[in-house]
Amino acid sequence: MIALRYRFGSVVAFLLCLPIIVWWFWCSSRPTTVMIVRHADRVTSQDVLSPAGVARAQELAHVAMKANIAAIYHSDTNRARQTAQPVATALTITPIELPASDVTALINGIFSRHEGSTVLVIGHSNTVPLIVAATGGPTISDIAENEFDNLFMLTLCRCRWNRATLVNLQ
Repeated sequence: MIALRYRFGSVVAFLLCLPIIVWWFWCSSRPTTVMIVRHADRVTSQDVLSPAGVARAQELAHVAMKANIAAIYHSDTNRARQTAQPVATALTITPIELPASDVTALINGIFSRHEGSTVLVIGHSNTVPLIVAATGGPTISDIAENEFDNLFMLTLCRCRWNRATLVNLQ
């Protein structure tokens, strides 16, 4: 009888501690940070960066140097490649190219290969809001065609039940 009570007490104690153990395991991982930018300034409607865009891409490389970036994702356009190149060169990272419209593959790639790391994503005025929303971030307003200076810092922490915090820098 005493042995049965002891086993019952052990099982109850374990079941009471189980949520704490699961919570600790779930929250012990580092948050994933996704830095999202629109490609730099381009020449009118062409798929190349303007001189101002080249300068902005260099400045992005300067900002990224201290961000501990583990991966760079960009779309399959020349302007996105040209925006990513100075960062990739400075950090000696080979960028990952995906079709601009494939937001699902982008998000899956980030969370399957780079969870707990900082990732830079270079998108477009119409894809940046989709990327923020797909990662669990808040709805952001449309990005104007002449607006190239937003840097969205999205932090995702599993212990907050995949809630994301977003900071918009310029």
